[in-house]
Amino acid sequence: MAVLEKIRVKLGILISILIAIALLSFIIDPNTLGSTLQSMSKENNVGVMNGKAVTYREYFTALEQNTQLMQALSGGNANTEEAQKQVRDLTWNQIFNQKVFFPRIKAAGFSVSDAEMVELLHGENVSAVISQQRMFVGEDGTFSPEAVSEFISQMDLDQSGVSRKYWDYLKDQVYAQQMYGKYYAALRASSMLNAAQIERAVRDGNITRDIDMVMVPIDFRVDTTIQVSAAEVNKYYNDRKQLFTQPANRDIEYVMFEVVPSQDDISATRASFDELYGQFEHAENLKNFVALNSDRRWDDKYYSREELASTPQIADYAFGGSSAVSEVVESATSFSAVRVVERKRLPDKVNFSFRVYPASERASADSLLAVLRKKGVSEEMAPTGWVTLDELSANNMDFFADAFTMKAGEARIVDIEQYQMVAVMRVEETEAPKDKVKLAWLVKNINPSDDTYRDFNMKAADLADRSNGSYEKFAEIVKEGSLPVIPVQRVTLDTRRIGVVENARSVVHWVFDRKTKAGSVSDVITVDNKYYFVAAVTKVRKEGRIPLEDVKDNILMDLINQKKVDKLAAESAEVVSGGESLAVLAEKFKTTVTHRDGISIVSTEPGVEPALAGAVAAAPEGKVVGPVKGAIGVYYFEVRETGSGEYYTENDAVMANNRNSYTQLQSITDIISQVSDVKDYRAKFY
Repeated sequence: MAVLEKIRVKLGILISILIAIALLSFIIDPNTLGSTLQSMSKENNVGVMNGKAVTYREYFTALEQNTQLMQALSGGNANTEEAQKQVRDLTWNQIFNQKVFFPRIKAAGFSVSDAEMVELLHGENVSAVISQQRMFVGEDGTFSPEAVSEFISQMDLDQSGVSRKYWDYLKDQVYAQQMYGKYYAALRASSMLNAAQIERAVRDGNITRDIDMVMVPIDFRVDTTIQVSAAEVNKYYNDRKQLFTQPANRDIEYVMFEVVPSQDDISATRASFDELYGQFEHAENLKNFVALNSDRRWDDKYYSREELASTPQIADYAFGGSSAVSEVVESATSFSAVRVVERKRLPDKVNFSFRVYPASERASADSLLAVLRKKGVSEEMAPTGWVTLDELSANNMDFFADAFTMKAGEARIVDIEQYQMVAVMRVEETEAPKDKVKLAWLVKNINPSDDTYRDFNMKAADLADRSNGSYEKFAEIVKEGSLPVIPVQRVTLDTRRIGVVENARSVVHWVFDRKTKAGSVSDVITVDNKYYFVAAVTKVRKEGRIPLEDVKDNILMDLINQKKVDKLAAESAEVVSGGESLAVLAEKFKTTVTHRDGISIVSTEPGVEPALAGAVAAAPEGKVVGPVKGAIGVYYFEVRETGSGEYYTENDAVMANNRNSYTQLQSITDIISQVSDVKDYRAKFY
């Protein structure tokens, strides 16, 4: 347990970004999930990799291991939706690496040897995964190989096994980082520009062309002379297969009943508050009174007037009122009042340094304190920089709050009893103090009563019962009752928000239940104990290629526009005899001459089509060129001036190539996932 405690203390709120992101976890009831596992059929897999199922049991086992590790390290205080998603993603990525990525790049000749791993874990060229862990930072604030060796020698003394699991996790991360690093380095090297390519890029980048042009748009009205055959539509569709794919999705309609307090609820809450308000004014033990009666916890924070400015009644009372208690403040959601507990003059921010010792080494802390009081400085102290009380509290460092009552240059010892440690603290700088108050808050939230919940539930249940699972009946009832039915198109398995409801996963789970078909209507679905949904599925689309019928109209429109451009180019060329100025052409086509500056192959002006930019780069100066076919029209242009400079350098060319390479690298995982038939169905369960 000593090793585990050391991990907690040294990681604590200073745990590295890697662990904070990778291992955030959530609270799980193993018994509940264990029984759920038993009921899972083969259809309920969390995904597919290399054409083989990733079972829920396999995924959950790995997920539980990551969860238990973080619970041990953090005390299980990461029970947020974002934390849950991060640990689930971590687990999925670990399985992806083992089943897909590592086998593929090993087959390509990439590997990490045992000797290489030893060097990366605790050698001279240690991995950043290890060196960035606060656990392995020495007293001077830099990475300490000795700290790594000490941890390794003691980790098996931790009977809980957490230390070993923590080290195994770090090893996995080091290995993965090295494998990805080698693979990405090879890909980057393959996209390097040679000298000839750099020279050409610099030459092209330093040539710009200013043009005058006439743009003749197509006529978007119906043209009966243009015909598109079914064969042309089919060819367009088949030639662009990759563009016509979709995840499984559904169109739905829903009616949502949001539970809000009734006027009776508001009146009852006010009556209850008024009774407590009289007692609040005369309560002797305010902390107990607030704990027993207020919907807002006891708050040790000291507020400035600026921090209370959003509620003028409370600010005026706290900084000038003479009554024992503030007036009642009513909002849409609560009634509240405050009493002043204490007044102080405190700074908003302080800058202090500290050094932490085990409680058993208090003598060392006393010695350091003596040095500070005599010399004022010590290299043993670690700086915090400017911090606020709120930042200390958010990071569970309230034991340093005394810094806000100390003067610059003052030092003292702080007992940190919860960690069995002591700290030497010295205030380096402090902002000017200002008047602040600690307040006792009496708050009563206006909540819907059981009767109100029942009323809304009955309304939703009436709609669901009368619909009896039939969309036809659902549509008829909402029309007769003028109920606010809301349509949502293309809901996917990953959809989280529906309308104003941020986490409507229970609705999505019903929509994608294997028993739910097009035309199905749900029973009442409760979300956040506040919203009652009755939903209907109006259309079901399967994962895979989008049926031609669903995109036929868009394809038809695109082909018609292409033919209109071709026709316009031919017709415009017939009326141009050659040698006319752009002004004459503009008059013929009933349009105007416009000007564009700085067109180049490397960096075109926004709004310049690629086809036009390419034509401009190759055109002679001083001659009208056209027609150039664009997306929705044709262009005639004349190069007025060619500029040449030295502003586009070799570095610019290399940076542009690196940006392109980075974009390609970002898509590597997606590409590997596609060729390895990776499908993620975790959203069915979370």
